Amino acid sequence: MPIEAVPAGQVSDGFGLVLFVPAAGLADPAAPTVAELTAGTVKKLTYSITGDGYKHTTTINKVKTYRLTLKQEIQYDGTEVDDLTITYAYTNTAGDVIRTALPVNTTGWIVERWAIDNATAIAAAQIIDVIPIKASLPLKDAPVRDQELTRTQVLNVTGRVYRDILVVA
Repeated sequence: MPIEAVPAGQVSDGFGLVLFVPAAGLADPAAPTVAELTAGTVKKLTYSITGDGYKHTTTINKVKTYRLTLKQEIQYDGTEVDDLTITYAYTNTAGDVIRTALPVNTTGWIVERWAIDNATAIAAAQIIDVIPIKASLPLKDAPVRDQELTRTQVLNVTGRVYRDILVVA
C-alpha cells in the first residue's frame, strides 16, 4: 500500500485580507466585482486588527429527531450562526482606520480573502467570503503593561454569509 502524499500547506503570515465595504457598496453580495471591492469607500482593516483579534466563528445548530422505538437519535444540519468580533489597535486619532470606519450602528460588509498575499490586488476569480454586518459599540480594553491600547468590537452578522464565492470582473 503506498504512503499517502502530504500536500503542501499555506502559511498564514501575510496571506490574508480583511475589508470593510459600506452598505451601498455591493450591488450583489453573491457576486462582488473588482470595482466594488477596490472603490475609494472600501477600508482595509487587516493590519489594524491585532494578531489574535479576528474571531469569525461559525456554528451549525443541529436538528434532532427520533423514530418510534429507534435507539438512535437522528440529526440534520440546522441553522448557521456566525459570530464576528475584532480587536484592534487604536490611538484615538483620525488615523484609526477601524474606529473611524465602524462607528456604532454602521452597516456594510466584511470581506475576507485568505491564502493570497495581502499585497496582491483584488482580481477576478479570487475566492472570498462576504459577511453582512452592523457594528456594535466599540469597547476600550483595559490598558496592559507593555502592550498597545486596543478596542474590541462585535460586528453583528445581519444576514446571509456568502462563503467561498468568486470575485467577478
